[in-house]
Amino acid sequence: MITSWTRYGAIGTMRRLLTCVVILLCFTSTSAAIAENGLEEYSLKRTILLEERTAIWCEVCAEVDPELETVARSHGSRTAIVALHTGDSFENEASIERIRYQSQIDNNTYGTPTFFVDGYMTAQGYDAWSDVQSQILSRENSRGQPEELTLTMTSDGFDAQTPDFGQITIMVIEHDKPVPKGVDNPGEDTRDRVLIGMRVIDTSGNQTDYGNISLPAIWSIVMVHEPVEGGHPYGVVEISNRNFDLEDSKVLTEILLVCILLGGLLVFIPKKNYLYTEEE
Repeated sequence: MITSWTRYGAIGTMRRLLTCVVILLCFTSTSAAIAENGLEEYSLKRTILLEERTAIWCEVCAEVDPELETVARSHGSRTAIVALHTGDSFENEASIERIRYQSQIDNNTYGTPTFFVDGYMTAQGYDAWSDVQSQILSRENSRGQPEELTLTMTSDGFDAQTPDFGQITIMVIEHDKPVPKGVDNPGEDTRDRVLIGMRVIDTSGNQTDYGNISLPAIWSIVMVHEPVEGGHPYGVVEISNRNFDLEDSKVLTEILLVCILLGGLLVFIPKKNYLYTEEE
């Protein structure tokens, strides 16, 4: 049975986490290589993959999930966050297959929210962020240089190279996905970073699709090079067409405060409304 974990008053924990990581936005960048055919190519990075098992009906998730987008922007290229919905109206073939993939190395039953960092269960419940952050830092220190594999954006979607080992998993993420009317929903009218589709490419070039791989209006794509049998990824990259205005976000305020405290560091504000890639 899927359960919802009790809140332990971790709003303060989340805020402290944001304060610690928000300075990293000062050093994020956006870039893409232009292929000979004019298409944009994005290479794998050392980005850490954070997957959350969540549900619309989960009261704790309803309070945690809106904070995840702030965390994602604060971490920039360091972390790609994916919401795996289970036991609700957003559950689909992609989320079911992704949880099955995780279960190859850990078939325990977990409640919501539960967080997996680079393929391994790290923490569960509301007061989980110190453990999540600690594991992210640990993985950053141990992650090696990824293989030179690229994700190519085409006029009608995306494509990726065939790996020499392991598999390529491409996740299609929908932002601000509307919650259906009439469902048990203690939270907002939309949910963010919802996994809606997935493509898996093996070493023979075979492609298997799960769910809906058509790009929604506001999307992110996360490409992961990982072992077939589950475990730590070799490399991750995230790109998105999402537009956001840093001047209107709480993140900018925190950046300015931190920079002032550090002696008036120069803060570079990215241009508004751009296609960005979450790279180092």
